[in-house]
Amino acid sequence: MNKRIFSIIVLILILSLILTLSSKKELKNVEEIKVKEESNNIIGIYIKQEDNTYKQSNTIPDGYSIISSESYCIVGDNKDVKTYDMFSYDTSSKTLSVSNLTSKDTKCYLYFEKVTTKKVTTTIGEITVNLGAPTFTGAACAEGTNNSSHTSSNCEITDQNGIYEATTSEGTTYYYRGTVDNNWVKFGNYWWRIIRINENGTIRMIYSGTNNAGDQPADATDNDPKDPKKIGRWVPKNNSQTGTSTYNTDYQDNAYVGFKYGTVGTSGSSSYTEAHTNTNDSAILTALKAWYNEDKSMNKSLIDGGTGFCNDRELATSNHGQTSYNNYGYAKNATFYAAYDRTHATNSTSWAEHTPTFECKNKARDLITQSIAGIPVGLITADEVIYAGGYGGQSNYGYWLYTGKYYWTMSPLNFNGRYAYVFRVLDGGDLNIADVHNTTPGVRPVINLKATTNFTGSGTIGDPYIPS
Repeated sequence: MNKRIFSIIVLILILSLILTLSSKKELKNVEEIKVKEESNNIIGIYIKQEDNTYKQSNTIPDGYSIISSESYCIVGDNKDVKTYDMFSYDTSSKTLSVSNLTSKDTKCYLYFEKVTTKKVTTTIGEITVNLGAPTFTGAACAEGTNNSSHTSSNCEITDQNGIYEATTSEGTTYYYRGTVDNNWVKFGNYWWRIIRINENGTIRMIYSGTNNAGDQPADATDNDPKDPKKIGRWVPKNNSQTGTSTYNTDYQDNAYVGFKYGTVGTSGSSSYTEAHTNTNDSAILTALKAWYNEDKSMNKSLIDGGTGFCNDRELATSNHGQTSYNNYGYAKNATFYAAYDRTHATNSTSWAEHTPTFECKNKARDLITQSIAGIPVGLITADEVIYAGGYGGQSNYGYWLYTGKYYWTMSPLNFNGRYAYVFRVLDGGDLNIADVHNTTPGVRPVINLKATTNFTGSGTIGDPYIPS
């Protein structure tokens, strides 16, 4: 008998002994347990595949958990014995536990599937977070979205709905993506939707209409052919913004991509630093101040003023094949800004696979807090739109940020030598651009609620989160 066969026999005998003892048995290092059927006691390990079939395995891969409802044991000739509570598997210690096995003639068939979610305790309570990162190669269209323009060419993603996590230098943030109906908040006389739970536990949310229609947003549409109730959500159409505004009334300088902006002389700004010093209020900040200061319904003591909003004015690292662009970032120098890099191909101006970020690289200049803006209110960023399911140049009626209206972000795009441009969301839900003196886009205030805020509710339209 060679050494290998002897070792296998010893392993089988040890396994048999463990399984025939009473109470709870722990099989450690299960990746070393071989699937053998020569003994009286057998453990079969089956791994769920992507096509929902099972493949027999000698090991339990990392990131898999036991499917208790599928796993079972056969005792003697009784082939119908299913004991759902007999099995548990600790993925961190790789410990498999089998309880209450008393017969020496027992065969156990254990089924495993990839772990796709985890539970996380946050400011709003326990949430279910999808593991892994979504892709940003196209609009994250919702399953069941009823729209004829959603073809395979412009609506490829159907399974990236829910809450995801991302890690930044500040910590971990949790964001809502795709078709979700569990991020509704009632605060003051308004409906809001949670964009993400920030790294510091504050809750970032975007204005979504006035709260004057009972248990649903005002002007929610029942018969919109582009969906709302068909995929189980309400879209606050005409009421989803506080109004419309230019981003800046002036536009012929790089400075005007700023939510706050610097000094602009008669011949333009004289340096990058001068153009992007936070000295002057933009037109849209002025509009936000008027709305915020007029409101008497919100408990403003719950609003966080220090987390801030990123008006990312970092310069692009590429001229995207445009020789006229020097990316100096001041006066009338043709300039791309960093968000353009994250949405466009390196050597062209075509939309490309997006690479969004929650990082605000230059916080000293670009993080707009209450002490800088005068109010604890900002706008959504282009990156946050992408994380939520938006995409440049592709309509998406199926994700939660779609309202059927145009509205501003606070992410600079470029200055083309004549006009300053900022990203906006179009009426089809797609990310696009607008020159800053455009009067069409709407204003959707964004605020952060303090991490110490208490919440009731589950976040659905019928049971929204209510902060106190």
